[in-house]
Amino acid sequence: PMGARRLRDWLTQPLSSVEAIRRRQTALGQFLHNSPALDRFRESLKEIRDLERTISRLSIGSGNARDLVQLSGALGQLPMLRGMIAEVQRAIDPVAPPLSEEIFDDAEPDGPPPLLSELGGQLHELPEVTCLISRAIADEPPMTIKDGGIIREGFDPALDELRRGATEGKDWIAQLQKEESEKTGITSLKVRFNSVFGYFIEVTKTNLDKVPEHYTRKQTMTNAERFITPELKEMEGKILGSEERSQKLEYELFQRVREQVLLSLRQIQQIASALAQLDVLAGFAEVARLRGYVCPEVRDEGMLQIDEGRHPVLEQALIGEPFVPNDTQLESDAQQIAVITGPNMAGKSPFLRQNALIAVMAQMGSFVPAASAHIGVIDKLFSRVGAADDLARGRSTFMVEMVETAAILNQAGPRALVILDEIGRGTATFDGLSIAWAVIEHLHEENRCRALFATHYHELTALTSRLDALGCHTMKVKE
Repeated sequence: PMGARRLRDWLTQPLSSVEAIRRRQTALGQFLHNSPALDRFRESLKEIRDLERTISRLSIGSGNARDLVQLSGALGQLPMLRGMIAEVQRAIDPVAPPLSEEIFDDAEPDGPPPLLSELGGQLHELPEVTCLISRAIADEPPMTIKDGGIIREGFDPALDELRRGATEGKDWIAQLQKEESEKTGITSLKVRFNSVFGYFIEVTKTNLDKVPEHYTRKQTMTNAERFITPELKEMEGKILGSEERSQKLEYELFQRVREQVLLSLRQIQQIASALAQLDVLAGFAEVARLRGYVCPEVRDEGMLQIDEGRHPVLEQALIGEPFVPNDTQLESDAQQIAVITGPNMAGKSPFLRQNALIAVMAQMGSFVPAASAHIGVIDKLFSRVGAADDLARGRSTFMVEMVETAAILNQAGPRALVILDEIGRGTATFDGLSIAWAVIEHLHEENRCRALFATHYHELTALTSRLDALGCHTMKVKE
């Protein structure tokens, strides 16, 4: 769960620093170069559970003893995980997929260490925390924290003494039942307990004539009567007093243990964060290995070159037919905008989307579904794809499209990537064509950004004679 949340964060906040992206790529490359260690590492992470939520519950006072046991179990996995990370960094597997050698360049002497080294160093083992929890908390504590049964025997002498008192008292009561049954000759005599009357002696109606005079009647039932004796009442006070005091002491001891553990809160939070990042990186490596993803070359240049790019979701969803890959070539000093035509169902929309997704994946630090990829860092990604109205605000499908297109034209800078799907289709043909024409001119002259523009307006191809950085492409189809 920690990795899932971190993946969502990385997906919604891709990196824009080439150095930071390359650090993640290096970590992925190291995992891929040692597949056996990657498999063992991912398997071991299953034992960690949700450390972030566990420590959160403990820190706000709602955590119970089971949370402490889970925390101890997670910390116990760290030495093994650190060993695997060290193994991953040492090993080089010649069978691994080819990677750009740039991502393995040694870090600058005064620069940050490799990402795996840094994250491995944050897995503090905290032996004092695991030792305290294992000494203090029972192996299988109850869910509640006020009913006893939490603290391990031998941890606190005072608690052990109280527990012994309660146990001895219960043994005395069992002995009392045996002795009174023999003295009175009532074989069905029982010493019972309930929360209203405490301990009492229960005798069936058929044996009432054998009840001794020193028994004090407490309650009459349909088939039996209940009695007490001074000795039984005295022992009841000792037993219940011991149990109550032991439960109270256990709760106090549990709180003290919890407070002691929370002194290491910062370190445990750092451990949880490092494990979440390692989980995502190992997941990226696993997907790259299974799907044949490659390491993209990310630079501070205005390009988007993708050879045989694939849509990461569609290629897995298609059953039977293989996904048809496509190339993309956008450069700020050459073809900056591509106008894409082709019949319906030819794959224009998947092509637009796959390029945007590949760019996002690359800037998350992931490998990408392509034969090769060179991606200039994108600072903003805009898409105007699909058709939807907003009736609650009184906006038609066309109005929604125009508002979103205007927002793109007002915000896209030179490092942005824009994908536009059939702008202008929601109105009359010539009006729609005019809008599409004007949008392309604005992207070319004012925004000067990389853009992919899918359209059915073939008249737009005439713009190539007027705009230098515009290229035309069509989807090849087979009838």
